[in-house]
Amino acid sequence: MLEVKHLTGGYGKKLILYDINFSVEPGTVVGILGPNGCGKTTLLRMLLGSLHKTSGIISFQGKDITKLKRNELARHFAYIPQRDSVTFPYTVFEMVLMGRTAHFNSISTPSKNDIEFTYSILEKLNISYMADMIYAKLSGGERQLVLIARALCQDTDLLIMDEPTSSLDYKNQKLIIDAIKLASQAGKYILFTTHSPSEPFLIADSVLLLKEGRMVGFGSPTDILTSQTLEQVYGIPMDVLSITSKNNQEVKLCLPVY
Repeated sequence: MLEVKHLTGGYGKKLILYDINFSVEPGTVVGILGPNGCGKTTLLRMLLGSLHKTSGIISFQGKDITKLKRNELARHFAYIPQRDSVTFPYTVFEMVLMGRTAHFNSISTPSKNDIEFTYSILEKLNISYMADMIYAKLSGGERQLVLIARALCQDTDLLIMDEPTSSLDYKNQKLIIDAIKLASQAGKYILFTTHSPSEPFLIADSVLLLKEGRMVGFGSPTDILTSQTLEQVYGIPMDVLSITSKNNQEVKLCLPVY
């Protein structure tokens, strides 16, 4: 279990987050939602150990993460950025294989098992046809799928994703959402940030709603993402609508009232 208790912190003397509390079970997808500047990225950085907390506890499987060495963190947590700046002509296979380095020592080279595992991840995400393509030449959606594949190849327990569907078209959004569902079904803990209040209804078991660095609520999207609560957080009228999709499933959408 991932447990966050009374987490407070920020940058130097400037506090960004105040008294954050939530817990996550294996196989659970948690969406982190709130306006710009509410502390979403700060929370991710604290979870990843790249930003020190002022007070509180972050524990994973009973261990305080601040006491874990960086290589130990890399074996537990994988980070999927919103975008990257890779320009070197790595192939997709090479990019995904890099996920295995968390399990290497200073003189290790990829083993036969590492190579086979990498190909298996590409196949699970239906992107094995990309293996020999140059990563830097891919579209934004394709790159995001490769970054998810690299994180899965890292074979960690927890995936932390920064706005994974941001700026993607609908087809690529669906591919990313399907990949997240696949990771969840494999028992991974998944936390992702988003600017879309509708997105947690599609893929999240729970949502953490933030405003000005403080928790507004944590729980199921249906319980937390009401029109009244969203209006409180975003400061504008909001509608939460229910529609029936083509496959006869009820889908909820959050829309601002202009």
